[in-house]
Amino acid sequence: MPVIEMDVMTDLRERGLSWSDGEAAARIFVEVPVSSALSVSAQGATLRGSDRHGGADAGFDLAATYSDYAGLIDWRAGAVWHLFAGGTGELDYAEVEAGVGASLGPAQIDLLASYAPSQDAIGGSNFYTRAGAYLGIPATPWVVRGHVGHSTGSSDGSGRNTRLRPAASYTDWAIGTEYYLAPFSLSLTYSDTDVSRGELRQPVLDDHYGQKLVAGAMIRF
Repeated sequence: MPVIEMDVMTDLRERGLSWSDGEAAARIFVEVPVSSALSVSAQGATLRGSDRHGGADAGFDLAATYSDYAGLIDWRAGAVWHLFAGGTGELDYAEVEAGVGASLGPAQIDLLASYAPSQDAIGGSNFYTRAGAYLGIPATPWVVRGHVGHSTGSSDGSGRNTRLRPAASYTDWAIGTEYYLAPFSLSLTYSDTDVSRGELRQPVLDDHYGQKLVAGAMIRF
């Protein structure tokens, strides 16, 4: 059965960085199963003329994912094509990713690795790793979740690598809580990075990487 999610948030943050110029954004996500293991998905989000993405007004992700499980362990692998509308220059790029997770009662841990081969749109390659955890508080509608991630990669010398990495490499982290009242949920998430102002090559983006408290609301069908 297809899954549809629609949400709004006070800032669209990806890997600790603002993708919507620090402004409120909206997003819709649709996932359709092709078989018991293979699914395809599409996501669209408002980017508010994002400086990070060449002034793009909207971003779209098209993905195919293969997943399976054995006992308490689940794993997945897939590819994502990131597309951008309303911006200038070469913006679209692709990534491959793989992840593994484990569940025990209301707790879940997840490890993810994403790799974008060298592409002109991102000024080189990009490699992201993340460890996350999720805990549903028993007998309540509350969930606590968090993650730590690290971004690194190569540069082709054009400076476009600062689009995904404002520093040569950096670490991001986030912790938040969600309140579920199906089909709705409300969330509050604190995120930050270890990027310092002295490492920035594009000062226009210097307010898009630091600590931020983001509120969100979502409906899922």
